Amino acid sequence: MTRRFFLLTAFGKDRPGIVATLTHTLYKAGANLEDASMTRLGGEFSIMLTLSLPAALPLARFQKQLKPTERKSGLVLTIRPIPSALARGRKESPADGLISVYGTDKPGIVFRVTELLAKRRINITDLQTKVLPRKSAPLYVMLLEVRLPTGMKSEVLRRELEKIRLSLGVDLTYQDIEPLTL
Repeated sequence: MTRRFFLLTAFGKDRPGIVATLTHTLYKAGANLEDASMTRLGGEFSIMLTLSLPAALPLARFQKQLKPTERKSGLVLTIRPIPSALARGRKESPADGLISVYGTDKPGIVFRVTELLAKRRINITDLQTKVLPRKSAPLYVMLLEVRLPTGMKSEVLRRELEKIRLSLGVDLTYQDIEPLTL
């Protein structure tokens, strides 16, 4: 069966049952979830997923099927077609490193770390941040999964991250991770 691929994004006020409501609609429409990322920030929920639909299902009809779910859940949904190579055919290398940052919350932490990664052509495959309350001052936590360019040694990155660690006054570590092969 020929299928077409789409990127669907949804966001709205967080509450229990959002994922079940959305995936039920997708299931009824004959959609197959290819990849998904979901998170909660503050009181808001966000999801980004790739899905495939039967070629015989027109996009306009699928969008019409999504409308009741959008109204019921309070989510704002967007969908756009993507090439199948982006959805499933492209074999991206998994992350091979994890960067952890912990320190007193202050402006510039994300910028300084990601600026270094961009200059070194290091790909960020996942980034999560949180501000945790403490009695003294809020604790900023950032975790980044990264993919080093071919030939780059992790020791080089560690030395450069050490400079940022010292200038920002945060705990900043890099550790190699073994990719999981399924």
